[in-house]
Amino acid sequence: MALEVGTNSYISVADATIYFEDRLYSDAWTSATDTTRAQALIMATKRIDRVPVIGRKADSAQALSFPRAYAREATPIQNNVDYSYDLVPNYAAELATPRPILEAVCEEALALLDRGSSARTKLQQQGVTSASVVGISESYALGSGRGLLSQDARDLMTPYRAGAVPIC
Repeated sequence: MALEVGTNSYISVADATIYFEDRLYSDAWTSATDTTRAQALIMATKRIDRVPVIGRKADSAQALSFPRAYAREATPIQNNVDYSYDLVPNYAAELATPRPILEAVCEEALALLDRGSSARTKLQQQGVTSASVVGISESYALGSGRGLLSQDARDLMTPYRAGAVPIC
C-alpha cells in the first residue's frame, strides 16, 4: 500500500525529508530510498497510534488517532494548534495533527530505519533481560523494547498520552 497522508501516515515523505534537513544524525533517513522511507513512516504512524492518548478522534470517521477532540479542561497543548470549539458541548477539536505528533512520527521512523531490526531490539521485544556473546554481556530493563523505539518520540508524545500529567 502506498503512503497516503491522513489514511496510513501523518506526514508525507517530502515533509519528513524537510524535517530531517535540520536534524543531526539522520543518516539512516538520508541513505534510505523513498520506498523505504514511506514504509518507515507508515510503520511509525501505526506505532504512534498504538500509544494510549487522551481525548477522542476529532472525527469518528478519520482513519488515524489525530487530530483529537478534548474536553476543554483536558486540552494538552494550547499553542501551535488551531481548535474548533463546541462541536460537542465543552469540547475543543484540533483542526490538524499537532506538530509534536508529526515530529514524533519522524523520530520513530528514523529509529525504525536505524535499529528497528537489530538483534538487540528483537531480544528486548521478546522479553529477554540479559544476553551474552563471547564474553560481552548486556542487561535490559524490564519493558524495554516495547512501545516506541525512539526516546524523542516518547518525549514528544508525553502531553498527549493517557495518564500523563504536565509538570509545572
